[in-house]
Amino acid sequence: MLTKEFINPHAMGFTNTVTYSAQGVKTIIVSGQVGYADGRVGETFEEQAEIAHQNLVNELKSAGAGPEDVVKLNTYIVDLDSDRSKTNGRVKAKFFTHTNQPASTLVGVSALVMKPLLIEVEATAVIELS
Repeated sequence: MLTKEFINPHAMGFTNTVTYSAQGVKTIIVSGQVGYADGRVGETFEEQAEIAHQNLVNELKSAGAGPEDVVKLNTYIVDLDSDRSKTNGRVKAKFFTHTNQPASTLVGVSALVMKPLLIEVEATAVIELS
């Protein structure tokens, strides 16, 4: 039997995290997390990257997982260049400290849902049910 769970629904018409479980495995899909928290957008790209990754970790935790359970990571960066790529890599390394890193895609985009946002990170994680 397949079981679905919708965690942290958002007023804008989507759910931050959706899980589906079957045969002892739980798959966790985390919607794109951005550099926005506590009612404000980070002032710099690095601050937004920190916030987005922390938001991602918080969503994973709400579903019983952590960064070490992520199997696929997608990152979208506005006006992607070498500096932003390197900054994102440094920030990501603070949260993804384990040896086996997830499959990863990094995409440069012209804009995100709100003009001041500069980064969005989404993930798929898998855990065994106990």
